[in-house]
Amino acid sequence: MPHLVVDISAHGFGHLAQTTAVLNALEPSNLRLTIRSKAPLAILQERIHLPFELIPYQQDNGMVMLDALKVDVPKSFAWYQNFHANFVARVEQAAIDLVVLQADLLFANVPYLSLAAAHKLNLPTLALCSLNWADIFQSYCGHLTGAAAIHAEILQSYQGINCFLQPTPSMPMPSLANKHSIAPIASLGRRQSEHLKAVTHGQFQQFVLVGLGGIGMRYPLETWPKLSGIAWIFDDQSLHVQREDLLPVSSFGLSYIDLLASCDVVLTKTGYGMQTEAVVNQIPALCVQRGDWPEEPYLFAWHQEHGEVAFVDWQAIQTGKFVGQLQSLLATKWTKASVVPSGAAEAAQIIQQILTKC
Repeated sequence: MPHLVVDISAHGFGHLAQTTAVLNALEPSNLRLTIRSKAPLAILQERIHLPFELIPYQQDNGMVMLDALKVDVPKSFAWYQNFHANFVARVEQAAIDLVVLQADLLFANVPYLSLAAAHKLNLPTLALCSLNWADIFQSYCGHLTGAAAIHAEILQSYQGINCFLQPTPSMPMPSLANKHSIAPIASLGRRQSEHLKAVTHGQFQQFVLVGLGGIGMRYPLETWPKLSGIAWIFDDQSLHVQREDLLPVSSFGLSYIDLLASCDVVLTKTGYGMQTEAVVNQIPALCVQRGDWPEEPYLFAWHQEHGEVAFVDWQAIQTGKFVGQLQSLLATKWTKASVVPSGAAEAAQIIQQILTKC
């Protein structure tokens, strides 16, 4: 039975969303699946439809965040300095871990330590992500003393793999010759607008889902705009003010993707998962810009081409000066052609082809 080992980055839920979509597109028969991640078991069980074993395992940190929008550059660089101070020894141990697991294929999104270890073992490797940590690290820390050596080790780890799958839209990654573009990866939800109205007893006609990702953000709810007929839906942990038009996600009893597909607008931030899911589910988006995030120009360009989107900065959110843009989006009729998120099936087919040779 071929053994697929899957490593998922510790930085946010976007890596998890891309990866689980691919895993769910695999043929489940005759496949042993091991997930190595710091994601909670309950979340993995909710998202992955195949039987799997979980090994709690963190081998990257992405970038240390001050909040959902801002990178803490000094702390990020300190983490990388510590991690790479004994990188050769870490690779040796990671190789031992893979030998113990008797892996046939390593599939990573997109930690680089185990990819370097797999290359050392001549183990087949496949990476999948719209970004890589070499480019992200270089963008934020490349100017700092000692960064060049760290960047070289990260980049070498990626350059040694068999193939790096880039779901549309992705960063260009000019330093990788082993990249391969695939279609977008995103989940399709079931639109249940009438359910939202029924839960709120017909009190609201339109619903805005507010979500800036799993890292968290304190919203200025004390001064949040109150608009006639409009309900705002926040993750449960973010609601620190009681108001009839501010509702928790849990009150609707839907999966997050079905909730997104049932809303009229999503207020989100720069990020692969929510932006692609807004497009494939044809939900207009008000997107909070991150400014210095290297993925942003490519995500924005694609979103503008294929979706209905407006961009705003965090200061406008804090002061309530986003209402005009939001109301325009609420009145928008979707005119763009449908986007088919077939990237997960493409990636799954590549995995199956590799495993059949094992």
